[in-house]
Amino acid sequence: MRLKEKFRAALTASAAEGGRLPFLMNDMVIEEQLCQMRCSYCLTEEYNLLMNVPDARLRLTTDRRQDWHEILDMYHEHVDAPILRLSGGEFFWLKGSTEFVQEASRRYETVQVITNGVFLNERRIEALAAMGNVQLNISLDGHTLELNRHRLPPKQAKLHDVIMRSLHAAAGAGLRIDIQSVLTDANYAGQLEFAQYLRDEVAGSTTLYFFPVRGDTAERMGPPPGNHLMPLVERYDEFADVLPPRAYVEHMAEQLKTNVRTLGCFVTATMAQLFGQGDVSACPHAWVKPMGNLAQDRKLLLDQYGSHQHYDLFMHDRPRFSFCKTCATPSDVINLFFLDRITEEEIGATHLYSGERSRARLRELKETFRPVISDSPATGQGVAQSVSS
Repeated sequence: MRLKEKFRAALTASAAEGGRLPFLMNDMVIEEQLCQMRCSYCLTEEYNLLMNVPDARLRLTTDRRQDWHEILDMYHEHVDAPILRLSGGEFFWLKGSTEFVQEASRRYETVQVITNGVFLNERRIEALAAMGNVQLNISLDGHTLELNRHRLPPKQAKLHDVIMRSLHAAAGAGLRIDIQSVLTDANYAGQLEFAQYLRDEVAGSTTLYFFPVRGDTAERMGPPPGNHLMPLVERYDEFADVLPPRAYVEHMAEQLKTNVRTLGCFVTATMAQLFGQGDVSACPHAWVKPMGNLAQDRKLLLDQYGSHQHYDLFMHDRPRFSFCKTCATPSDVINLFFLDRITEEEIGATHLYSGERSRARLRELKETFRPVISDSPATGQGVAQSVSS
């Protein structure tokens, strides 16, 4: 039996009340091509260029919250998830975005919004902080403009100061903040200094997640193989207040030595990628052609989870998708937890997975998938061989 079929059998056997799939997270992307930034390593098709998006200005200025809520309703007919992760494009560029976060926060234990930080004005930060269960995930490659040169071309250099002010304001308001630092040839050597800056300036509110640039752009601007993160591994205790669990830092350090993934991945067993118009893709980190659309097939996820051919790319015991062989993301915290390299206490101390329902769901999924993972060659000593084949 293929691995994907084992995952499907395990999860559907433990389906939540009403037959809903017990996922960990609803990862929802809304208007993924609408972003004012020009990050040179962006994986979104056409690099988010506004002029390439039909009716872009109309979509930016039209409040479409009702449409998004309808998609959420369709999603939750057959899926139960305690966490909502929202992103774009730049989600806070959209009209009604703050109000939608407030409304959506009533149905989730935790809501995290991925943002570039440019539109985090004082009023928005105050509103988000007042919601109580909303977090931010700010995309930022370092504390200096030079470390962010692949994110901010010269014409947008002034945005660096805006983003740094937003970071400090959000931390001052008490918001929990994860920072996503994409490791490139511009910043891989500066992560220790970045961690030190965060520890000195915003400790207690912020966690730094670094991971190498992915996709074809990795060949052009990725860090060269090397022991670039070993200083952070060796000095982990000094910076633990602003770092993810130790095993995550060690995993990223190991991957950067060769730029080849050596860790099994089970993320697609716990979530899918939901788009604002209803499309669903199998993996939230490698967007392949959608499996279908919820508006056209309300039972799409229930029927296609672990069954659709795309899951052969992500759930097979010997990964077939080249993207996966170099992929690394903050979601590897989940993989490390499933593989017993991160404890329940450690993952529960992270921002995103700290909620009681979320921790319970993680325990449930780990127990559900334990027989599948233990039988998979993509664990233990078989990992390096399986991903390089």
